[in-house]
Amino acid sequence: MELIFLLSPAVPEVRQDEILTALRATLPAARVDFNRDRTAVRVILPDTTDRFAAADAVTFRLLGFGFEAKEATRGAPPRGDSASRAHAQATPPISNVPPTPTPAPTAPTAQKKRRTVRLSTFIIVLVAVVLAMSLAFGSVLMTVLGDKRTLGKDGSEDYVGKIAIVDSIFAEYGVYNEDGDLLLDEMLRAYVAATGDPYAAYYNAAEYEALLASNRGEMVGIGVTVVESLSPAGIYVVDVFSGGPAEAAGVLAGDIITHIKTAEGNLAVADIGYEPALSKFAGAAGTVAEFTVLRGTEAKQFAVTRAAIQMTSVRSAVSTTDKSVGIVRISQFMATTPKEFKAEMETLIAAGCTRFVFDVRNNPGGSMAAICGVLTYLLPADSLICTEVWRDGTTEEHYAKAQTYNDDYKDCSVDKADVGKYKDYRMSVLVNGNTASAAELFAAALRDHEKATLVGVTTYGKGVAQQIIPLAEWGYAGAIRLTIAHYNPPCGINYDGVGVKPHTVLPIDEAVANKNLSLLTEAEDNQLQAAIAAVKQ
Repeated sequence: MELIFLLSPAVPEVRQDEILTALRATLPAARVDFNRDRTAVRVILPDTTDRFAAADAVTFRLLGFGFEAKEATRGAPPRGDSASRAHAQATPPISNVPPTPTPAPTAPTAQKKRRTVRLSTFIIVLVAVVLAMSLAFGSVLMTVLGDKRTLGKDGSEDYVGKIAIVDSIFAEYGVYNEDGDLLLDEMLRAYVAATGDPYAAYYNAAEYEALLASNRGEMVGIGVTVVESLSPAGIYVVDVFSGGPAEAAGVLAGDIITHIKTAEGNLAVADIGYEPALSKFAGAAGTVAEFTVLRGTEAKQFAVTRAAIQMTSVRSAVSTTDKSVGIVRISQFMATTPKEFKAEMETLIAAGCTRFVFDVRNNPGGSMAAICGVLTYLLPADSLICTEVWRDGTTEEHYAKAQTYNDDYKDCSVDKADVGKYKDYRMSVLVNGNTASAAELFAAALRDHEKATLVGVTTYGKGVAQQIIPLAEWGYAGAIRLTIAHYNPPCGINYDGVGVKPHTVLPIDEAVANKNLSLLTEAEDNQLQAAIAAVKQ
């Protein structure tokens, strides 16, 4: 078995023998040699060797000497262009937490100074933690990797040995049973939290699969969008998914769910609370959710079979005060959003709309492929959408142009004939303090190209991009998300921590400030009224 590693920087000739000796000690059964200019190292191993553990051991050993090693045959996931990223990862760079019925990102908090940790170091930590779940494996790892490998700033502790010792103490003396998988998951979550990256996350296998499904717009449920109802206490149905099981059963928008039937009895939402009540609707496809709704003054009983449904991220309506204005609400930018956006725009245009309000209030963001797809419909061909600035200072620009995606991101594809399809319509964009990430870029790009008037209040302020990296590349389940770049709108001024200030600064009326935006009528929504007025000027 042959492994080849590319080295950065090249190994100086005076250190060649020292490093070869260390590598041969790390893998005694291997043959190790540099190429002529010492920019690569070749490792020949017995066929029975664990390839992944050996490769990680070599990478980590070289890192200790100050050389970054990239395996030529099993490299890190490519940065590539947006199309390849969108196809390969769960959520291409611009990302936030999965949306809730009422997305509400909390304000950024002060973070300690970030400690930089190389991805190669993180991967070897995975090996260390997995093997250190037993004392025997911990000692084997120390033999393979050598001593004094540390994540501490001063190099004073052998972290592999320390994990193994702590694990052995619990195994020998602890009165509680250990769950090895849970220990591993929690250790990795702690590692991610300690990096200081506020948007980083670790996903175990089940969480990663759920993330993939969410990004594809898939979920199992009864097919409704809901918010909390305060009077009467309950779960207010804002929207019923077309073709979903709730629609088939006769549930309507405006219904208020007041009771849920469970094994514990017929529980009132007012008694158990909104969030606990929502959790009662979770269940596998094919199981039945039984509940009572209040429709006007009439109580109605429903039994709805849960099923896999497709989430909807775009909804539209013709203004009740001006039939020439179409209102398009985008709740997030998911893989299906560009296709949904085009369909809603065509429906509104067919209804006679010639001016449009795009509502991205409470929109937490989404994927780069989705935001580029939607903006490609709204901007002239070859308009700059954003510039990503990577850690090493290199940049990547995204433009409004025809693009073809496959698999999960096929709905982000835009035909050449559709580039700039809606660019000549008058537009305004509604934003608020919960408009974040890709939604902020949506507003900023239309502002910078002078295509839309922004109305509302300053946005959240998230101008950094994340990437989801599946750990299957190295033979492990799950994935990590981490911040990998800043992205600038067309004007070139990053808004991270600052937000995007609208042209017309207008807070929501105090009289309805505590009411969910989805429940406001056009007459109650002063921000929407101002956005409609803006497209009529």
